[in-house]
Amino acid sequence: MHKKQPPWTRQHLEADRVTEIQRALGQAGYLHREPTGQWDEPTREAMRRYQADNNFGATGLPDAKSLMKLGLGPHPLPVDVGPPARPAAAAILGASPPSGTPSQARPQP
Repeated sequence: MHKKQPPWTRQHLEADRVTEIQRALGQAGYLHREPTGQWDEPTREAMRRYQADNNFGATGLPDAKSLMKLGLGPHPLPVDVGPPARPAAAAILGASPPSGTPSQARPQP
């Protein structure tokens, strides 16, 4: 009898999407090579480190929180989800609060 794998372990990503994620991981300082379009072990390890540094579950899989934090989701990661971005990573990714959302760094009038 074969043990059935959870669906999230069998996800298929198109090469263009993998390349986009690899570029974002590289810009964030986690992947130190050219994108290949393949979700290989160096990419999984880079994602694991990124997830661990952001206090996300370090699965090595491109989950929604990680993609949103990398700026690749349908919208930015809400401020109240996960820890604040490290200043260097935020600057690299060009992170800014969503429009209409006050920055926690700015004093409010």
